[in-house]
Amino acid sequence: MTSKGMRGAYALRWVLVALGVAGLSCKHEAPVREPVVRALCFSELPAAMKVVSPAVWKPEALFQLLINGYDPGTGRVPLPPTDCMGTPILWQDPAPGECSVTEPEGTPLPVQPLTVDDMVVTEMRLDLKLVWAIVRRFSNGEAMGPVALVEATPRGLAVRSLGTLKALPKSARLRMERIGGSEVLLVDGERCWGKDDPKTCQRMVRIMPLRGNRFVAEPLVGQDGKCMQPANIALSRTATQPLTGKWLRKYEYAAALTVAPDGIHVAEQIAAKDSDPKQPSSPPRLFRKAQDERLIQVNQSRMAVDRPSVWTQLLEPGATEVLP
Repeated sequence: MTSKGMRGAYALRWVLVALGVAGLSCKHEAPVREPVVRALCFSELPAAMKVVSPAVWKPEALFQLLINGYDPGTGRVPLPPTDCMGTPILWQDPAPGECSVTEPEGTPLPVQPLTVDDMVVTEMRLDLKLVWAIVRRFSNGEAMGPVALVEATPRGLAVRSLGTLKALPKSARLRMERIGGSEVLLVDGERCWGKDDPKTCQRMVRIMPLRGNRFVAEPLVGQDGKCMQPANIALSRTATQPLTGKWLRKYEYAAALTVAPDGIHVAEQIAAKDSDPKQPSSPPRLFRKAQDERLIQVNQSRMAVDRPSVWTQLLEPGATEVLP
């Protein structure tokens, strides 16, 4: 190599070294950014508060996170109520005639200032909880409000999934299950009424699939794709029917839910018994009984049930369900 070529090679090597040093210097001096919190809604934590602190999950903080315009000083919610994304907090039941079976609707009660009794929280992990903020109650014991999957992050509370839930709030329990490749929210609660001791109580389970990042109110459809009933499963029901001779027929129904990989199994049984009100000490006579098991399956587009309930199949015209 000539002296001129050697000088060119040395010059090129020093240029490359200089560029390498400059690159390392730039990489070292670049600011480190916090990862972006991807959430439907988000609220910053106070600087002094730790993520594991119980104060993170105070009802007032969760109301403020989930309900647009909530006033923590008075507990009041602006009307009409909307969730943290500005979506109206509404529930749309299937219209009469759309489903084979419909449910009687309760009358909405006036919206009251929110209290700790209006917040239902179920822990999934230390930093992840299912949260239901009850905004409105109904005369039949149901309640409605935003339901969300909320995660406590180093920066604050992040809403990962959101929707509107209508269910029974008394002794309510929320849980997530994976069914047929889909995440599904199950909420079971109860309502009690009457002056007897013990009172008459009924438990029901609301089923809502998670579609993307939204909890969606979908009915149960039959094998033909037509709506069969709302996705609200009663675990107990009672009905009465007057008979000739002033006898009375009483229907008693009970169900149990089991979640499996292939779906939700609903084991049902019902018994119809006749009695003479004039002879209350005489045991009722069994008229008819039946039992069956239904399967509710969930896929990416719908929730389907394989058969109608024995309650609707055995209940005769003229029978009236006992409700609050």
